[in-house]
Formats: sequence, structure tokens, C-alpha cells
Amino acid sequence: MRGHAWKTTVGLLLTVLLLWWVLRDVSVAEVWARVRESDPWLLTGAVVAATFSFVLRAWRWKVLLEPSHPHTRFDTRFGSVCIGFAVNNLLPARLGEFARAYALSRTEDLNLGASVASLVAERVFDGLVLAFFLFATISLPGFPLGDGSTAVLLRRTANFGAVAFAVAFFLLWLAARNADRSEQLFERLSGRFLSPSLSRRATRIVAGFLAGLGSLRHTPTFVRALAWSVVVWVNLAVSIWLGLLAFGITAPGFTGAIFLQSVIAFAVAAPSSPGFFGVFEAATRLGLGVWDVPATEMVSFATSYHILTFIPVTIMGLWYIRRFGLSWSEMGHSEELVEAAVDDE
Repeated sequence: MRGHAWKTTVGLLLTVLLLWWVLRDVSVAEVWARVRESDPWLLTGAVVAATFSFVLRAWRWKVLLEPSHPHTRFDTRFGSVCIGFAVNNLLPARLGEFARAYALSRTEDLNLGASVASLVAERVFDGLVLAFFLFATISLPGFPLGDGSTAVLLRRTANFGAVAFAVAFFLLWLAARNADRSEQLFERLSGRFLSPSLSRRATRIVAGFLAGLGSLRHTPTFVRALAWSVVVWVNLAVSIWLGLLAFGITAPGFTGAIFLQSVIAFAVAAPSSPGFFGVFEAATRLGLGVWDVPATEMVSFATSYHILTFIPVTIMGLWYIRRFGLSWSEMGHSEELVEAAVDDE
């Protein structure tokens, strides 16, 4: 719990500072006026596309789970996805990942360690796709980074991110392809630094984790999971593009929407308050600043898009918590419940 308190404090401070930075030179009245002038049909399309991404995530999750648990139901996967995002929206410390894995294990005959590992594999695929998108868009001719120090920093960051995720993927792929050897190696290493009981516990966790990385071992599954990941993020880029058009922000185009959603996705990985408020808006302003979009336009889009896409998945997640017979208390303690369940497996 101390770790949660620390993350919550850091997240709240970061949120306050970033919101101050985002709003420091804009008029709330002008932002509200710009929101009222936006195109409601394009905004509706943006929200529908963003909400549909949770359906796509549920379909992709089936692919990631197939090597170890091929018969999970769409309804339970989709409900668990919604629960995870709702918890992230309402509780600190990114508990949604644990809540998502816990919810699915409660509704399916599913090894919890494998469920958690499938989400780690999902993050690896997300990181690979986003790093590629970020690198590719920045490298396109005519991308308006210029030649200043900021441009150099962004290009170096994109290159470093692409390399880092490629290395991380290779290491996970190697461990998954050699699961028995990896488990034995970990057991020997942990035995040198941990007590026998902790070493056994850690080894059980790693064994379950490696079992859930089946998507990295099987080439057809890997290709399908990667393809689904591209579909998920292209769909979200379409959503952002429609949102930008709703506010008359046309300069970035669809390529700029791909760039912006990659910047936002990496930014919200940082500690923040529930719902990533402040972080989302700051990442949007930073990304759109490449095209010199006026501050009022950037803030109007960021706040509207964020709030409107926040609502549907939060409502669906709360509904699925009740439908699955779970409690909000379980969601708040999902990290401890996952750890305890993995220990018992």
C-alpha cells in the first residue's frame, strides 16, 4: 500500500503541474466557445471509433490467449477489457491491468499467471507498433520537425524507443522460445539472492508468466497478434483524426494523428492521477505543437476528446463489474489478489 500511496502522490503532483502548463496561456471562455463550435458528428465518430477499440482489444486478446487457453468467450474478454480501463480511469497506480487479469480469471477457467503474461505480451506488441509508428512518421519527408535542438531530441528519442522495444521484444521472444531453460536459469539465479521460499514463489510466477507468452513462441499466433495490434492503433489514429477535424485542425492530417496517438500512448505510461488527466492534455499539446496549432485549438480538442472518450468505457466497465459479480473493493485490491492467486497456483 505504501507503493500505491507514493505512486498516487507523484501522479497527482504531475497532473497538477501538467494541467497548469497546458492551461497557462489559454482562456477557459475561449476554449468553451471553441468546443461549442466543433462539429458534433465528427466528434461522435471519434468517440465511436475510440470505443470500438475495446472490441478490437478483446478480439486481439483471444489471439494472445490461444496458445494456453483457446476457448475464452468474447463477452468475458470484452467485459474484462472495459473493467481494466474503467479502473485505470477511476483509481490510481494503474491498477486496471491487474483488475483486467483478475476479472477474466474469475469468469473463465484461466490460469491467472498466464492471463497476466498475455497482457505483458500485449504491451510488447503495443510498444513495437507504437515505436515503429513514431519512428516512421518522424522519418517521413516533410514532417515539420525542423532542424533545431527539439527536432534532434525528438528524433533521438524515437530512435532510442524503437531500439529499446526491439531489444525488449527479442529478449522476451528468446525466453518464451526456451521456456524450460529460462525457468531453470531464473531458478538458479534467484536461489543465489533470495531465500528458498521466495525463490520458489518467484519461480512459480515466472513459469506462469512464460506460459502466457505463447504468442511469442508460435509464428502464426505472433503474426496475427502483431496484425491485430496494428489494427487497434490505426483505429485509434482514425478516432484522433476525426476529433482533430471536428475542431478544424487539418494541418497534421492522418499521418499527424498516427504521430499524436503514439506520443499520447507513451506519455500515459508515466505515473499520473486516475484517468491520465494532465498527462493526456500535455502530450496532446506537445504533439500538436509540431504543427504550430494555436493553444486554444489544442486545449479544446484535448479536453473534449479526453472527456468524451473517458465516459463510455468507464460506464461499461462499472456495469461489467456488477454483471460479473465482482466488487469495487476487489478492483481496488486487485494487485494484492493477483499476487496471492499466483502464489497459490
